[in-house]
Amino acid sequence: MASLRGLIKRDGSRNEVAVRDGARAVKKPEKRLVVKKEKVNRLEQVSKYFRGVYSELKKVHWPNRREVVTYTGVVLVAVTIVGILIWIFDSLLSRLLQFIIK
Repeated sequence: MASLRGLIKRDGSRNEVAVRDGARAVKKPEKRLVVKKEKVNRLEQVSKYFRGVYSELKKVHWPNRREVVTYTGVVLVAVTIVGILIWIFDSLLSRLLQFIIK
């Protein structure tokens, strides 16, 4: 088989021709397979989708009241700190621009 490498040619039609020692072998063209589409049941697909969503929702860890209060406090503190930092830098840059413009 390795000796046929590079000797396979196309003869103008769809057939491939292997030439070796003057012998000529014609490879049969591949038959195209006709794939039939399966009938799609939309209602079954929607039902399957919602069953998947429900099974995924069972895996979710829902926080209890104590965790919600704790995490909300953390977010409020972080937002306050970032707001203060932005206010400080904005004030400094405003004074710097006023100093440059005057």
